[in-house]
Amino acid sequence: MLRKILVSILLLTVYLGSCLLIYNSETNNNETSIKTTSIEKSENTANIKETDKKESNEDIIGTLTISKLNLSNNIYNIDNPHNNVDENVTILNDDSNLIVLAAHSGPGYIAFFDDLDKLELNDTINLTYKKKKHVYKIINIEEQAKDGTIEINKTNTKRLILTTCSKKDKSKQLVITALLEKDDFE
Repeated sequence: MLRKILVSILLLTVYLGSCLLIYNSETNNNETSIKTTSIEKSENTANIKETDKKESNEDIIGTLTISKLNLSNNIYNIDNPHNNVDENVTILNDDSNLIVLAAHSGPGYIAFFDDLDKLELNDTINLTYKKKKHVYKIINIEEQAKDGTIEINKTNTKRLILTTCSKKDKSKQLVITALLEKDDFE
């Protein structure tokens, strides 16, 4: 009986040690993944009906403005029902160091990121977020496999990531990374 208990404890220790090693190797990796499966909900943005957009100022936590694209769109709290790509630019991650926004491209009035491919390195993006004005400068533009995630390098810098479907390749997604250049209180 004692022998069975000792073997059980030994097996449990090996199992927990293995789990800890796997966890540490995943968290020390220099990349993190942000899930983007929510932006794959609707294929045909042209046929989506206008929704009732009655909201209070408490529901809106920010505004994305890209002057070069003539784009200005409200951002809703991550838990708000209006925070979905079938209505708005959607916030997928709202960590203070990493904000990830997604929206549709293509035909239709909800294709807010349709012209995202016109952005270039060093273009600026303005984001009013949680009562602070932020100015970001684009530092990277790439396409990644459209597999429900975005691979993002871990850093301590404050960044904004914009993503949408690629116009060039339906199996890819456009990922634009911008670095915080300036932020002021409103």
